[in-house]
Amino acid sequence: MRTRLLGLGPVLVLVVAATLAGWSMTRWRKAAATQDRAVSAYYQVADQVDAIEKLRAHLGSKGSSAVGTRADALAEIADTIAAAGLPDRVLRSLDERNDAALADATLRRQTLQLTLDSITPAQLGVFFGRLHADRPHWTVTRIELSRSRQAQGNHYDATALMVRTYQPPQAVREAMRDGEAMGAMGSTP
Repeated sequence: MRTRLLGLGPVLVLVVAATLAGWSMTRWRKAAATQDRAVSAYYQVADQVDAIEKLRAHLGSKGSSAVGTRADALAEIADTIAAAGLPDRVLRSLDERNDAALADATLRRQTLQLTLDSITPAQLGVFFGRLHADRPHWTVTRIELSRSRQAQGNHYDATALMVRTYQPPQAVREAMRDGEAMGAMGSTP
């Protein structure tokens, strides 16, 4: 009987070892699959971060201004009116319609309504051409023309809805600080 048990001992050890090896292999495959998913997710997030940084760089150079106060906008519009060769009196009003945060909390979108008095279509074209060339962060979304009260010839009152994206000063400082921290950590995947 003892020899029979001794013969079953190595078989039993082999069965237990095979079971443990199979169980370990299954766990290893699950862990490898989890690691593959995590690495894939990491590279997807890294690609998204790169896309966001490129968008911010694009907005920073073209479509975003650093400050969004109404006074700054008024100064920009007044400079554009002067650069277009129009008299200062054409600027009737500049009213802020909306200033809201975007999905990216560091960016805001400001909407202003600009009203110009007694201006010809040609002068309006020169003004908007100069605005587009000098201030590309402004986008004109709507223009309405109405006959001027003092209509002499081809003069109109023009109302334009203008939008720009900007980073508030505090967000600019935080983004710079975060960028320096990312550079110190080495942000490459």
